[in-house]
Amino acid sequence: MAITKRIGRNKQVREQPAKRGGVKKAEFDVHKKKEVGVSDLTLLSTISDNSINENLEKRFKNGTIYTYIGHVLISVNPFRDLGLYTDAILNSYRGKNRLEVPPHVFAIAESMFYNMQAYAESQCVIISGESGAGKTEAAKQIMQYIAAVSGGQSSSQIQQIKDMVLATNPLLESFGCAKTLRNNNSSRHGKYLEIQFNAGYEPIGAHITNYLLEKQRVVGQIRNERNFHIFYQFTKSANENYRSTFGVQLPEQYVYTSASGCTTVDTIDDVKEYKDTLKAMQTIGLTQDEQDQVFRILAAILWIGNISFVENEDGNAQIRDSSVTDFVAYLLQVNAQILTNSLIERIVETSHGSKRGSIYHVPLNITQATAVRDALSKGIYSNLFDWIVDRTNKSLAHISETVHKTIGILDIYGFEIFEQNSFEQLCINYVNEKLQQIFIQLTLKSEQDEYVKEQIQWTPIKYFNNKIVCDLIEAKRPPGIFSILDDACATAHADSSAADQAFSQRLNMIATNPHFDLRSSKFVIKHYAGDVTYDIDTITDKNKDQMLKDLLEMIKTSQDSFLLSLFPEPVETNAGGRKNRPTTASAKIKTSANLLVDTLSQAQPSYIRTIKPNQNKSPTEYDDRAVLHQVKYLGLQENVRIRRAGFAYRQTFEKFSERFYLLSTKTSYAGDYIWEGDHKSACTVILKDAGIPETEWQVGVTKIFIKKPETLFSLESMRENYWANKAKVIQRAIRRWFKVRVDAAKTLQRIIREKKGGNVYEQLRDYGTSLVIHKKERRRMSMLGSRQYTGDYLGCNDKSGFGRFLISQVGINDRIIFSFRGEILHAKFGRSSVRVPRIFLLTRSTFYMIAEEVIERKISYNVDSISVNSISYVGMSNLADDWLAISLIGGTRPDPFINLKFKTELVTHLKNINRGLSIQIGPTIQYYKKPGKIHTIKTQQSTAVPLNGDVYKSGTIQVAPGLSASSVSKERPKGKNTGTAVYRYRTGVEVSNSYSQRSNNYGAAANSGFANPHAQSVPVAAVQPTQRKKVPPPPPQQQKPRTSNIPGAVPVPQVQRIQPTQPVQPTQHSQPVQPTQRTQPVQRSQPTQPIEPVKKNIPPPPPPPPAVETPKYPTYKAAYEFQGTGSPSELPIQKDQIVYILQKEENGWWLAKTLDEAKEGWVPAAYVVECAPPATKAVPVQAQPAAPQVAPQVASTNGSVSNPLAGGLAAALMQKKQDESTLAGGLAAAIRQKARRDSDEEEEEDDDW
Repeated sequence: MAITKRIGRNKQVREQPAKRGGVKKAEFDVHKKKEVGVSDLTLLSTISDNSINENLEKRFKNGTIYTYIGHVLISVNPFRDLGLYTDAILNSYRGKNRLEVPPHVFAIAESMFYNMQAYAESQCVIISGESGAGKTEAAKQIMQYIAAVSGGQSSSQIQQIKDMVLATNPLLESFGCAKTLRNNNSSRHGKYLEIQFNAGYEPIGAHITNYLLEKQRVVGQIRNERNFHIFYQFTKSANENYRSTFGVQLPEQYVYTSASGCTTVDTIDDVKEYKDTLKAMQTIGLTQDEQDQVFRILAAILWIGNISFVENEDGNAQIRDSSVTDFVAYLLQVNAQILTNSLIERIVETSHGSKRGSIYHVPLNITQATAVRDALSKGIYSNLFDWIVDRTNKSLAHISETVHKTIGILDIYGFEIFEQNSFEQLCINYVNEKLQQIFIQLTLKSEQDEYVKEQIQWTPIKYFNNKIVCDLIEAKRPPGIFSILDDACATAHADSSAADQAFSQRLNMIATNPHFDLRSSKFVIKHYAGDVTYDIDTITDKNKDQMLKDLLEMIKTSQDSFLLSLFPEPVETNAGGRKNRPTTASAKIKTSANLLVDTLSQAQPSYIRTIKPNQNKSPTEYDDRAVLHQVKYLGLQENVRIRRAGFAYRQTFEKFSERFYLLSTKTSYAGDYIWEGDHKSACTVILKDAGIPETEWQVGVTKIFIKKPETLFSLESMRENYWANKAKVIQRAIRRWFKVRVDAAKTLQRIIREKKGGNVYEQLRDYGTSLVIHKKERRRMSMLGSRQYTGDYLGCNDKSGFGRFLISQVGINDRIIFSFRGEILHAKFGRSSVRVPRIFLLTRSTFYMIAEEVIERKISYNVDSISVNSISYVGMSNLADDWLAISLIGGTRPDPFINLKFKTELVTHLKNINRGLSIQIGPTIQYYKKPGKIHTIKTQQSTAVPLNGDVYKSGTIQVAPGLSASSVSKERPKGKNTGTAVYRYRTGVEVSNSYSQRSNNYGAAANSGFANPHAQSVPVAAVQPTQRKKVPPPPPQQQKPRTSNIPGAVPVPQVQRIQPTQPVQPTQHSQPVQPTQRTQPVQRSQPTQPIEPVKKNIPPPPPPPPAVETPKYPTYKAAYEFQGTGSPSELPIQKDQIVYILQKEENGWWLAKTLDEAKEGWVPAAYVVECAPPATKAVPVQAQPAAPQVAPQVASTNGSVSNPLAGGLAAALMQKKQDESTLAGGLAAAIRQKARRDSDEEEEEDDDW
């Protein structure tokens, strides 16, 4: 979305990168699961059936079963529980756009529910695929999601509707699903569930439409298949009351449940599912009496299947065992003789015009009697199933509110191709052809037709229209297969084989159809899913409705009111001597299929195409050939091609502008629609102001077309965030106002606290001083007022830098309290002990000593750790040396003897962590050099050693005299007044740099002033062009010069002995660097009148030669080019490049630094040779070491003779002051930069803009 200026922000911030196309910039998600393949098949680089199949296989083997084709969901049955339907996953899809979350059936359900609310249009989902591909499970999960996200939780009626809708699943599965060869829970009926919503989009009711129940399954199944689930649940789990009253036996005792040889399935628990069925009946509202009547009818159907026939003397059928018919008559509450007669004979009436004729009782043979028996069972079960559906609809009927919109879910059996295919498969495949026709019309053909109608530029796509196949089956003129079949049944006689032969002969009428092929006793239809061969044998019998008048009249004699309610229609009588032809099964299926198509066409469809990965129901097997066949007949390739060439979203101008007008300031103001033009121009303005590129949308005649779904989701996101963004502007301004007040209060509090007791670092310093006061001499730098115990000098706690790199390499995760470089005394056998560099780190529990080594041109770190609680005491001398002995408890290892500049600070931190730590200070230091062997180190003062160092040799430490043991730190020097805290924050870096530069340059300017009073301050001013504020001049007593007694001598300033504990005041260093003010001592130190003639005869002195800077480190030139291995610890150098060498290691690697001191790293010693320093080098302005040498030269040119002792003393004194100021300024600058780095870590609050 577009970037909006943040109101009220004066502080300059780093600009965020612009967002292109109105889409929010993506951010990396560390928790995101790595995607296998592509989640949308439109993203495939190659569009083919094979590439689609390969992508589905990759995702299936990775446990990812869902994939998109635009808005169409592809689902591959995993044949196992992947944990994809938990409450947590369901909640993660609430209110989310489809592309914000991974593909899932919940995303389709959320899209339907959202579109119904947003666009006030009824929705439906068409789930298609072959049997066993997972259609029923997908329908159940959609119902589960809609019940969870729809409103009405506070209403008991609405919650009851939700519970009943969910209860329809186990109830209708029991009565309408069965185990087949391809699917253990195959839907043998079609179910279209419509969930009804009120104006508040709360579910207030539902309605179920039943399609195409496979009645033939009641009386017979092929080998290893089963009857409907309810028969096995009932026979295995019926209570004793049912068994004694209804004569319920185990399923092996009934012909209808045992003839196929399969009564038990491994993955089906009939006993548990029977309990679920009873619970569903109770939830829907079936009374106990209604439940008893349902199970009474089921028992009657099972016993009817056990009725068998034998031939009598005349070759006609008669009952084999009358006890069975007697028990059936008891269950149906009819007369046993009437039941028997209706099964073995048929009543035929003759008529003469309008007069009633004779009545004949025509006996039936065994084949005919068996067909009548099965017709009775099928008719009773079919009507019972219809009653259950109607009774469920009665309970689901909406409450008094008006139905506003609906969401429909179609669950119907999929395409079937078996080795033996008959009338049942013909009806099922016909319905799937009709569904495929809907899919083609609504997604492919209608898509192209609309583009042509709206004059949209796009590439036409060729597709297969299966209307020719549908006409082949259902057409009347020319007659289709169903019409020919009905004609054959109308003219057929008792011999079914003759009827089948008549049907086969009539099929020659359509033999010229390219999608039909007649082969003797079989015929082939070329369906969209493939060629299917159907058997003609018994097909006419299956198409007949054998529920004849005799059976209906028998049922009407029943005393059971429930059985009578199943057959409410009156028995038809002959009118004018003609008997009405019963409706055939094919005619009923054709009517139901067309009604289903009309119903689906009235809603906005969503599609789920299910795929079965193998025929063995294996969770790991992926049959490439079988899946490739499904990919072809589902038309996935054509769908992908049209999605890539078409537009993902289209809407009328009025609805689009009404929904998205808030996204443009030209069409909305304060939430009101203000555009005065037409809706078409408003759509264009909205899209342009929203930042949508013109390549992503087109304007049609009546609609706006958007190419990619991501664009639509971006618009929806901007619309949802419109009011939230307005609120955020106000919230951000208020938060900023409060933050300014809070920051000001914190600043005042901090200033007051530091004024009273110093900051925490100074308090820690004072505590450390108290540990060694009156016991140990101190170094001058330790007593500076600017000295603070900040601890982490290597920056280990920073977000980046060497310190962070170091702890990541050695694997330290704890916060670092102290870090610094030092040395450790390392004893070698037969040789003197040597000082070895180490890095020291301290955490709350451990003290680390880290050694750096270069191995194979890479730096490695060896870590030696010591528990703080294992330290017994620390030992130090009473002199100003830097040595520290750490004595360990137990004596199992040598005690470390280390040399560290900040030893007192380390001891202070150790004491804070371990309060029981003992500190031993004396003239000697004792520690265990080896386990069990104590070693004593002597200390002595010496003026021959460096001022700020010490010398260790042969067990003796020599060190220069230090400050008194009673010395304490001075007050912190006052810094430059920079105004408000905000000003200091903004200019902190610049002030720090300028202060450091002035401190480093002070020594040269001051020494030059002492040596030559006539020298002007112009060169110094040139170095400081950015000085903002004049520094007050030093006190008069500091500026008054002391005149020599020798005539013509250069006046020497008064030198006052400075005590070692006297802190250096930075205000005295600032006077010589003023660019516009001449120092008063220079004016008062002019030579006396008698000396003027001498000066006139002497020519003016030449300018002093440029100071020759002595480099801080030895310089070396690269004899060869060294590119390095890419390691951050190495320093690549070019041939003839000059570098500093800071440290030399015996392993052949030297630590080098560039002349500008910007880079530092290790280089091979063999690649560099020592050379003279360059004439000029780009280094930061620092204290000029050559300044002390200039004073005597200038003095000699003036011909004056100065006091050698006074001059030397002044030069030494100024050199010492220069060193102190340089270190003080550098230390203060480092501390300030550390504080700024800490403050920078407080990242600015990121508004979710």
